[in-house]
Amino acid sequence: MKKLLLVIAMVAVGVTANAQKNVIKANPLSLAFGSFEIGYERVVSESSSVELAVAYSSLKVNTTGGQTDAKANGFGVEGKYKIFFGDETPRGWYAAPVVTYSNTSLDSNGEEGDFSFFGGGAVAGYQWVFGGGDSGFALDLSLGAQYVSVSTSGSISSTSIEGFLPKLGLSLGYAW
Repeated sequence: MKKLLLVIAMVAVGVTANAQKNVIKANPLSLAFGSFEIGYERVVSESSSVELAVAYSSLKVNTTGGQTDAKANGFGVEGKYKIFFGDETPRGWYAAPVVTYSNTSLDSNGEEGDFSFFGGGAVAGYQWVFGGGDSGFALDLSLGAQYVSVSTSGSISSTSIEGFLPKLGLSLGYAW
């Protein structure tokens, strides 16, 4: 019985020592654009965390006659290294370099092609974790800028676009 209590105590200490070391979140704004984005954040030190997000998009545009005029399907990934300025990582103010890549295939009225998007930049944000205790609801807001390079290929007109764009982030999730 003493061994069982010792094991339970060790597990309880391990669970509380790892409190709020993980955050899983989704971007609700992406749904408005036919995309689903989900991310996972892991605390790696007292003042930093790493976040990886993946996204899938599928969009169909129809005419009034009900025929599909255009279909787009894509996949993307994004990585961040968050540096927190407070004592309660993953809560509070942070700054983060960010890298994004996505590829989308387009089929529009018989023309087919791919859009490739690569971006690199920086964001500043604030992440709240609500709830008393070791876990709770998370809200992450960020704003920054990124340098992007967009290129197309296929039967759609080939082009390349480069330049700076703003980067806005909103994620809702759960921290534990």
